[in-house]
Amino acid sequence: MSVTDFFNQTITLYNKSSYDKFGKMVVGSGTSVDARVQEDTKNIVLTNGQIITIIATVYVGSSTTVSVNDMVTYDSTNYKVYRKYKTVDGDGTVNHIKLELIKWTE
Repeated sequence: MSVTDFFNQTITLYNKSSYDKFGKMVVGSGTSVDARVQEDTKNIVLTNGQIITIIATVYVGSSTTVSVNDMVTYDSTNYKVYRKYKTVDGDGTVNHIKLELIKWTE
C-alpha cells in the first residue's frame, strides 16, 4: 500500500502568478489535486518573536507543482502554503510532498 492510497480528498491549488499594483498577490487558475488534509494547529515562533499558526497539513503526490505562497482551497476555506517538504523514500526518490498551511489573508 502506497501513501497515495490515502489521498482521498480534493484540494484546489492556485499557483502564484504575480503581484498587482498594490502589492497583493495574484494567483493563476485553479487545478484540482488529490490530497490528504489534516486540519490541526501548530504554533511556530520566529526569531523575531512573531508567532505563525499552522492550521492545516496537506500531503500531495510527488509530481504536484506547488510552491511556498501558493493558495490552496479546501472545503470552501482558502489557505496559503507556508512551508513545503519533500518526503523521500529509502532509495532517495521523492515519495510525496508535505505542505504546512496558514490562513489566507486578503
